[in-house]
Amino acid sequence: MMLEEIKWLRSEFPVVGEMTYLDMAYGNPLAMSVMWAMEEYMEAFQRDGVSVARARAYRVLEEVRAKFAALVGAEASEIAFVKNTSEGLNITSSGLRVEAGDNVVLNELEHPNNTHCWNLLREKGVEIRTVPQRDGRVEVGDINAAIDSKTCAVAIASTTNMGFRFDLEKIGAACHEHSALLVVDAVQSLGIEPLDVKEAGVDVFSASAHKGLLGPHGFGFYYCSNEALKDITPPYVAGISYEQAPGTGEARLKDTAARFEYGNYNYLGGHAMVPALGILEKVGVENIYPHCLELADAFREGLNALGVTLLDSPNPEERSNIVAFKVEGRESAEVREEILKREVMLSAHYGDLRASFALFNKMSDVETALDALGKVVGG
Repeated sequence: MMLEEIKWLRSEFPVVGEMTYLDMAYGNPLAMSVMWAMEEYMEAFQRDGVSVARARAYRVLEEVRAKFAALVGAEASEIAFVKNTSEGLNITSSGLRVEAGDNVVLNELEHPNNTHCWNLLREKGVEIRTVPQRDGRVEVGDINAAIDSKTCAVAIASTTNMGFRFDLEKIGAACHEHSALLVVDAVQSLGIEPLDVKEAGVDVFSASAHKGLLGPHGFGFYYCSNEALKDITPPYVAGISYEQAPGTGEARLKDTAARFEYGNYNYLGGHAMVPALGILEKVGVENIYPHCLELADAFREGLNALGVTLLDSPNPEERSNIVAFKVEGRESAEVREEILKREVMLSAHYGDLRASFALFNKMSDVETALDALGKVVGG
């Protein structure tokens, strides 16, 4: 399927008529159908009152739970709703049953939010092992070599915020040889790259919805396999974390990932996810991924021709829809502002520049961005 031929797809995203948007790794520009779903919910809430709107919202949330589970090859019982990626990572690090002398394996390419929460485990006597990067890469062999019988978890991004892609299947296999959990920050890959959690050996992941999943801020998904439930104690609980034990009237924690949910849900975000997941289902993530890679590769070729410094891995299998680069002798924030004046949106991230491609982009966006960058670099 050629995504450029799907006429309705670009019409879902009005931003494409205003600028060349290459910033999906920072956040998606809401689709029209997503915005309409949010408006409809707010109107119903105002019109029907809390009790009626909320009862309807519960049904919608369960629909979203099931649809998302199908997207990642999980069971609905293994999915919980969270506010963002960081909340799910903190649930895992805070609730993981550890002992002094255990260790957690991280790496130098991780987003700070996938390191801060784990570093707190030092107070419990847990060793934090950080695998070093080499020229912007982390070798899978180096990660696997850091795993031993005392490793309780390996925490890793499926795709880093600067575009490096890890082989989850190889890392997951090494984790399970030592009875360690593979905990994944999946925010940069979900909705962009297909994921089957069972095939990849993922035990836990967390992901905000506001990037490739096409949802709004403040809504996210937490996957905890049925097998991993026994290893993680919910750090926070409320009434919805429990169910009544049949015949006793006593409350007990749910035996599903919903035990990690507490307080009121983000009903507005849940309604938004119905059309968001609908777009992904209709287009197919299996079609989105090669489309984005084709655009990213074309952009890389153009950057090479301009003489800018690519920060990608030389290994194509470690590349993603995110392209990181820098213009020698220029401040990245300054370059970004100059490009933005030419109506091209990129990120200036950690001192470097970052372009990230989405389902609504097309080859002419690559050409426009390279033309704008060439004018800025040249002059």
